[in-house]
Amino acid sequence: MQYRLVQSIPLVPVGLAFIGSFFMPDSPRWLASKGRHTESVAALARLRGMGVNDPELLAEHAGVEMDSASIAEMKNASLNSTAVEVLTSPTLRSRFLLALAMQTISQWTGGNGITYYISDIFQYAGITGSNTSLITSGAYGLVKLLFTMIFAWGLIDMIGRRRCFMAGLSLQCATHIYMAVYFGAIPDTNESASNAAVASVFVYAIGWSIGLCTVPYIYGTELFPTKVRSLCYAVVMAAHWFFQFAVVRVTPLMLASLDKWGAYTFWACICASGLVILGLWAPETKGIPMERMDELFQRPWYKCGSAKVSIDSFENSYRDGTGEKAGALHVEKAV
Repeated sequence: MQYRLVQSIPLVPVGLAFIGSFFMPDSPRWLASKGRHTESVAALARLRGMGVNDPELLAEHAGVEMDSASIAEMKNASLNSTAVEVLTSPTLRSRFLLALAMQTISQWTGGNGITYYISDIFQYAGITGSNTSLITSGAYGLVKLLFTMIFAWGLIDMIGRRRCFMAGLSLQCATHIYMAVYFGAIPDTNESASNAAVASVFVYAIGWSIGLCTVPYIYGTELFPTKVRSLCYAVVMAAHWFFQFAVVRVTPLMLASLDKWGAYTFWACICASGLVILGLWAPETKGIPMERMDELFQRPWYKCGSAKVSIDSFENSYRDGTGEKAGALHVEKAV
């Protein structure tokens, strides 16, 4: 019954997602590629919550129609030619490596490893009794679910992807540092320190949920143009699952062989490295049309994080009917 319960509970959200998929509109780019332009505009308006005659929406849809030709190109492109294009184009290569780095860092911060062994970790932190540990682990899962839903369904679009993963990584790093100190230098009999360790695990869950637990998936779908997205995202997600397997496999070995504090020190170093690497490399993609994403990566990787696209000229160029040539499309330094 224990096994069946654990396996059946996830069927509820999966079932709801399956039912909800029947109510999703077709992709505006796919509709445009089939010549169904009226439906394409209507689908985009539904996704954006705007009127079909809104100038901003029509400006975005003009770019969608330009990109829809990429779908037709995909049918004639081989896997090798697509891979060569990604690796030889400086901006595509930078975007691909960024998505790969983000998934790699997200897994090696310890997120899924801690989740898999959270019951043991609570016992290490001072929770006594297996039943109490299981109940606390359930609370940990609920905290993760709540904050993941809140941020994935709204706040990521309100405050931006970059702020979310930087804040999340900072919380993860801070809690890892405390846990390393707790396991390495504080006696087990210190009840206040033990309570703080338990609390820090929940703070860690919040940081993981608002940051690299959710943002890499959104980033992976926003970074790439249509013609290379399938290949790039497939490789990135393959790396994600490989690293998740590796992390879950080695986490109990790290906790045992590194006396727990060493494992947390390792994870803290990964978080600190992620703050530097992603802070320099990952720009804010909130509100940036897919057709403009290339402009964020036309500089060295360590300067991409401060890149910002000027959208006004893009919209105005389509409003006055002159197309791409009218706007002074440029990349600005973020304030």
